[in-house]
Amino acid sequence: MKTLLNQSGTLLPSKRILVPVDFSELSTNALEYALHLAKKTNAELHLIHAYDFEIFMYDSVQISQTENDLEKEILQQLEKLKQTIHLTNPGLKIVYKAIIGVPVDEINAYTQKEKIDLIVIGTQGAGYIQERMLGSTASLLIRNAKAPVIIIDKTVKFKDPKQIVLAADFQKTDHTKVLNPLKDFAKLYDSHICILNIYPHIQLIPSLEEIPEGFRLDYSLKDVKHTFFSLESDQIIERINDFVEHHKIEMIAMIARKHSFFSRIFREPLTKEMSFHSHVPLLVLHD
Repeated sequence: MKTLLNQSGTLLPSKRILVPVDFSELSTNALEYALHLAKKTNAELHLIHAYDFEIFMYDSVQISQTENDLEKEILQQLEKLKQTIHLTNPGLKIVYKAIIGVPVDEINAYTQKEKIDLIVIGTQGAGYIQERMLGSTASLLIRNAKAPVIIIDKTVKFKDPKQIVLAADFQKTDHTKVLNPLKDFAKLYDSHICILNIYPHIQLIPSLEEIPEGFRLDYSLKDVKHTFFSLESDQIIERINDFVEHHKIEMIAMIARKHSFFSRIFREPLTKEMSFHSHVPLLVLHD
């Protein structure tokens, strides 16, 4: 993979960043965030509008519109968006595509085919599932994406992630592979990673399985600044919120997998589960 020098002189890979767009305020805000990342890493930006034609036509007042007409209209909008971006970012490489099909399936297929490194998608925070395209797609990508995903609430504006919290549960993980995107961010922005473990009141000490995983995690992050934190609480989301506010965190990172710290959060009611990252980006890594 092509590499380049960042401002500090370290080598970073040239990335491909995918942004699902539906031309809403949500996707525009996510695109703004992605643009900052693309410019920092000289990444190639992929704009994808994936839609289910039958559902679109069921909801649309333009019942007579054909599939080809709709695709042509969307491609025109994507070209206009590309030209708008190039007004202020003339050297940025932009690829766009309109795809018919179930959005999350098409995004995952495109991600694998084009070797996408990162997906950036917008949400509306608590209750975002009501958003037609990006809402449900973001919810599914959180759990099932084929690349790391950054979830951007509509209120989030880009800030250099100098402080990142990794919500960790010390379960067995291939840290070398899973944590690479997080380490890329830390090196790119000279970030400090706060490794936060929240354990329930009934668990007084780490289990025998958790102790060696903690050491492995520490070793995997040896080349970036990091500190371990442990909090005792049964209220995971509230403690994350408190930690983010107290430590002025600019990004939350979590590893998505079944039967984990992550799944404990996502068993919460939907409006509650998403509220904890409303004010900062959420980086979802996949085991």
